[in-house]
Amino acid sequence: MSALLRRSALFRILQLGAVRGSGFNRVGPAIQRLKSNTTATAAPTERQAPLPPTTTTTTQVSADGQTHITTLPNGLRIVSERNPGHFTAVGVYVDAGSRYEDSATSGYAHLMDRLAFRSSERFTSAESMAMIEKLGGSIMSSSSRECIMYQAAVFPHDVPIALKLLADTTLRPKILPEEVDELRLAVPWELQEVESKPETFLPEKLHEVAFQAGTLGNPLLCPISQLNAATPESLSAYHRRWYTPERMVVAAVGLEHDDFVRMCNDNGFADLTPSPILVSAGQSSPSSSAPPQTWLNKILGGTERVPQIVVPGGQSVYTGGTWFDPKPDVDFTQVYLGFKSAGISDEQRLYTYATLQMLLGGGGSFSAGGPGKGMYSRLYTRVLNQHAWIESCVAFHHCYTDSGLFGISASCRPRNEHALLDVIATELEAVALGKPTASSRASSRRPFSSLEGASALEVRRAKNQLKSNLLMNLESRMVQLEDLGRQVQISGYKIPADTMVERIEAVTMDDISSAAKDLLDSPATLLAQGHVDGIKKFHAQVAASHKIKI
Repeated sequence: MSALLRRSALFRILQLGAVRGSGFNRVGPAIQRLKSNTTATAAPTERQAPLPPTTTTTTQVSADGQTHITTLPNGLRIVSERNPGHFTAVGVYVDAGSRYEDSATSGYAHLMDRLAFRSSERFTSAESMAMIEKLGGSIMSSSSRECIMYQAAVFPHDVPIALKLLADTTLRPKILPEEVDELRLAVPWELQEVESKPETFLPEKLHEVAFQAGTLGNPLLCPISQLNAATPESLSAYHRRWYTPERMVVAAVGLEHDDFVRMCNDNGFADLTPSPILVSAGQSSPSSSAPPQTWLNKILGGTERVPQIVVPGGQSVYTGGTWFDPKPDVDFTQVYLGFKSAGISDEQRLYTYATLQMLLGGGGSFSAGGPGKGMYSRLYTRVLNQHAWIESCVAFHHCYTDSGLFGISASCRPRNEHALLDVIATELEAVALGKPTASSRASSRRPFSSLEGASALEVRRAKNQLKSNLLMNLESRMVQLEDLGRQVQISGYKIPADTMVERIEAVTMDDISSAAKDLLDSPATLLAQGHVDGIKKFHAQVAASHKIKI
């Protein structure tokens, strides 16, 4: 599980690890980064293309009567669930993000996030901040690879004010030169902070190395060179291009649907003009021509380029690769080993990989708490409890509409990095075998590195823990809201929690073994930072011994 990402939506709970979709978030008047364990975004089903405009307003109601979805004539969708509670949550979800960006707009989703709740046609930045402080609720924005979201949780009587703020910042922003100048001062500090922390920087580097064609490998944060070139005019053009009704979903939890539709109409959502251009997931704008810079060199303002791979339709292409960053002055060496996994469209494998991630689990070398902390997971019992020189070992899963990244991240004391790669590769290989297998090669060297597959008890525990985490997280209003908005944005409908529980329960030991085998069939993505001499010298031999393609 990557610490970079902030947990929120139901699907991200399924991932239990990577992205909240790789998101950096702005809460109220302050900018902050929230952390979580997952990367992707929504319910497990085929992504629905942006809706074309229609001539009538239509409303669909779920079979249980809980979910109402109204599609306006301009293509914008309004979705709500009336769940009683002390707070009401409302949000706007825009089908945009870093994977859609090209060389001219790289980092613009990040900048739009940072410009949220500032000046608009109706309010100055100071007035917006005063309204937020008066509300006293939770108001935030977040940009990720596949979505820019704006959310608020407030008392029911404050919903009209909150929706007014959300409407103004998404529909009618006024991007002023002085606010762009403020970003030029603030964003470099944010980039330095990310680069200084392996737990935030390396997951981003992992995407760049794994998807070298761009799309999912595009930088999540705005590079310095692009920041200096951004203008109010170029950012306004980006807003006009992507903030179109067919790419937007407005969601609410805790409101009567008819009342919510009326409030949305009053705030101008029905007045939006649909775009003549529809861009599907992962497709860059037609102006994309220059090959992307590497994430690190973009951050540092460099000019190094990588070869561009032409991707039909803008779909992500997993390439894999290796990257080693020598830092002899650090206390621990960080190692990431990743493989291509399933995207949201592969529903059956999605639940299997979520269960596999929970089965492997892991954490730090010290963790207070019981089984809920993952202390009975395989990476705890077979790695952390057996190798004192390993500081942390955690399974991660970043999942997106058309692809994903699954693997293990670990850290160790210096000069053990090549052995660390052997240890984590053994754990993936053991699950892939699916049954107890004698291995004189492994056991003669390390008595705790047998290739014994997952037991029925381990699979049962992983599924129970996954279901427990999913249901407990759904007690949060904001989790319910993002789950609702992102599921409707991606699939056009919502998959209820009890259906997800049934699909988790249907995962078998054979499913998990088959999914692990599929991981090892794809080329590996290997990253190391710190004392990397050993892993750089011996990684090919270690990978070959586990039949890993590098």
